[in-house]
Amino acid sequence: MISIIKQDIADKLTEIYPDGYTVYDEYMPQDFEKPSFLIVSTGQSYSKRMNNKYSGKVSFDVAYFSDKDATEVKKDCLDKQMSLLRAFSSMNAFHAQNMQANITDNILHVTFDVRYWEIKEKTSTMMQTQQTNTYL
Repeated sequence: MISIIKQDIADKLTEIYPDGYTVYDEYMPQDFEKPSFLIVSTGQSYSKRMNNKYSGKVSFDVAYFSDKDATEVKKDCLDKQMSLLRAFSSMNAFHAQNMQANITDNILHVTFDVRYWEIKEKTSTMMQTQQTNTYL
């Protein structure tokens, strides 16, 4: 489920910034390209509901790395912050909750939770019949 949600986040980033932004998933190489985004899952909870129903919550941190010079980085991050908060409020299949944004060391961090529910199909196991030879 996490990979599906991450793909939805990456699709939303590509939708709102179609030109020239690299999106990294969990890992960022040392010589990464700028401007870029890094999607990291920071936590997950999962619990059983009734019968075969389950609910989960995944927390994410989407970091933005600006390519602007030192005097314009803060303004660029603030511009991206507003557009990301608006965009993540309604992604394709999921909705972000508890959204927060902060800028630390000239890196914008947008954190949020995604709740989901799933139903697992029960596999039926039936006993097989066995024939026994009773003729001696």
